Order: sequence, then structure tokens, then C-alpha cells
Amino acid sequence: MGCRVRVKGGYRALEAALEEHKRLIYEYNALLRGTGYYLKPVHIVTRRTSSGRARYIYVGRYWWRLSYAGKKGQTSRVKWIYIGKEKPRELSRLPDPPSSPLQGLAVRIEGDDVVLEERLYRRYRWLFEGYETVREC
Repeated sequence: MGCRVRVKGGYRALEAALEEHKRLIYEYNALLRGTGYYLKPVHIVTRRTSSGRARYIYVGRYWWRLSYAGKKGQTSRVKWIYIGKEKPRELSRLPDPPSSPLQGLAVRIEGDDVVLEERLYRRYRWLFEGYETVREC
């Protein structure tokens, strides 16, 4: 396993950049309304660790299909089925989703810091300009 880079306070920069990416994807999802498909711009995973909780953020294009699962009382139940990272063939008549310069970014959030692999830091260093970095090996 290679070295990692900790960007002190880098979560603010990441959040700001993600807002634009999310906005574009949500506009694209308006085109998908009624198809039963949904494009998720960010996948967030939370895991328990010995020091508390760790949160990971993966930026990309994650396709999901929505399936109506009936009602429970007055609430409609929806089942989310993960399709993959490729656009489903059923949507070929629709334009491709917007691309993002953040696509492929995977980070761990620790407080206000962002921790990422050194190779990813080199690719996305423009995002964290002006922030203090610490190399961890």
C-alpha cells in the first residue's frame, strides 16, 4: 500500500466542488423522471473503526433503478437496485450524463481533513491548492 496525503481542512474545498457536480447530475435526473432510473453523483460509506467512525466519499456516476414495493400504511415503499457505473441500454435515446473533473475521486474524511492516496492527490491537487498537506507513509 502506498503513501497517503492528508489535506488539512480540505473537506471545505471538496464540499464546494461537489455542490456543482451534484447540481448538474440532479438536473440530468430531471430528464430521467418517469424512466425508473436514477443517477447518483456521490457514494458515501460510513464504517465503524476502533477510533470511532470513518466516512469515505466516492465521486462518480452510480446508476440505480427504482422499483415500487407497495405501501406501508400511508407511505409508499421504494426499493433501490444498484445497476452499475455504465448507463443502462434502456436510456440510450437520452443524452449522456454530464462529466465531472472529480470523477474517480475517493477520499476518507477525518473531521475537516481529507485523506487520499498519493496518486489521487497528484491527480486532484488543483482542488486543494492553498491547503496544508501532510504526507503519511
